[in-house]
Amino acid sequence: MSNPTDNRQQFAWSSRALHWLMAALVLAMLFIGVAMVGSLLGYHRLVSIHRPLGIIILVLVLIRFVSRQLNPLPPFPATMSSMERLAATTSERLMYVLMFALPLVGWGILSAARYPIVLYGPLHLPPILPQNALL
Repeated sequence: MSNPTDNRQQFAWSSRALHWLMAALVLAMLFIGVAMVGSLLGYHRLVSIHRPLGIIILVLVLIRFVSRQLNPLPPFPATMSSMERLAATTSERLMYVLMFALPLVGWGILSAARYPIVLYGPLHLPPILPQNALL
């Protein structure tokens, strides 16, 4: 195992794997969401896929955040300006906020509307907002 203080030239394997897994899941959620809006016939089946994928994304973003804290980043290229470094850091933080907030918003909307959040079979998540909180 390498020393965490090494001057890394690339992201840790776990960070890269989580990045690409989450990219695929987020894109799948986007396409499923678009299909849900445009499909009356497959709506319930798409929702039954959409809900657990959102929770999986929420769990993975928590894992990714912890992994990000434990694995040092490779240094920015020396050619990057301070404005580019600020943009990269700010956009990374914004992506973490969005990846964490969006599944929570969906969970909260379903909770407030009294819809069960079914993960699989009898496994349900508890509501996180009081019922009818959005009225």
